Amino acid sequence: MMSIIPYSIRIYQSKIHPNLTGWSLWTLIGLALLLTYESSGAKANIWPAVFGFTNPLLITILVAKQKGGWSKPDKWEWLCILLCVVSLVSWLTVRNVKELAQFALYLAIIADGCAAIPTFRLVWMQPDSDRPFAWAFFAVGYGLAILAITNHTFANYALPLWMFFTGLGIAFPLAIHRWKQRVPLAEWI
Repeated sequence: MMSIIPYSIRIYQSKIHPNLTGWSLWTLIGLALLLTYESSGAKANIWPAVFGFTNPLLITILVAKQKGGWSKPDKWEWLCILLCVVSLVSWLTVRNVKELAQFALYLAIIADGCAAIPTFRLVWMQPDSDRPFAWAFFAVGYGLAILAITNHTFANYALPLWMFFTGLGIAFPLAIHRWKQRVPLAEWI
């Protein structure tokens, strides 16, 4: 959650240029999860759901402002949008059915994965557009969350593992590019 601070500052400074489509989809997913958080039975700690919506929303607003508004998605982004929406609609239909609850989680992860595709493409094609620190910090946070799991089921590991590998998968090409270019560490943040 703290990785949002340096990331937001770098967007505001126009030092990074994240993919608007991916962050918009992450905002949509975060809102859906926040609106259904309490009904899912998770009442003890709502803060992950709050930050799961507000952090991507902040990034989306900053990126839209940076780009001067919304830009038309390309064909791959449209495909990701379609897959994300289908996954979310499927998730919404099964989230309250106790027997299908774990599949609802997998559908939400699939939606999140579809939202990540534009960012994966961006960092592989234009590694100067983003920086690895916030993504690595994000991955470390979820890596630590994996260590805190006490009920060892696939469903409990699915989300933190996905988030851990997503963060690393985005940070890796950014770090490799900077390593090869001998970019000073201050420009990794």
